Amino acid sequence: MKERVNVTLSTNEALILQQISETGEEDVISLSKMLGLRHQQVMNTLERLRKKGLISIQRTASDWWVHVSSKGKEFSRYVWPETLVVYGV
Repeated sequence: MKERVNVTLSTNEALILQQISETGEEDVISLSKMLGLRHQQVMNTLERLRKKGLISIQRTASDWWVHVSSKGKEFSRYVWPETLVVYGV
């Protein structure tokens, strides 16, 4: 039996993690535009999510791409079970 993931998220962390969970991956510029958050807000929030082990960040030549980690997927399934059905997380 898997151990339940015990994580506390801020509102911005939850919004960003849910968005990434629904799409599978996102770039920072798109996240900022979709959620109406400043670029620096998104970057700070992503760093907190990365430190919690919920996402991974890959830098490319033109942007940063964000992916949900295994721990993040498990957390997302627990918090937003509808993403499992709709998006196949």
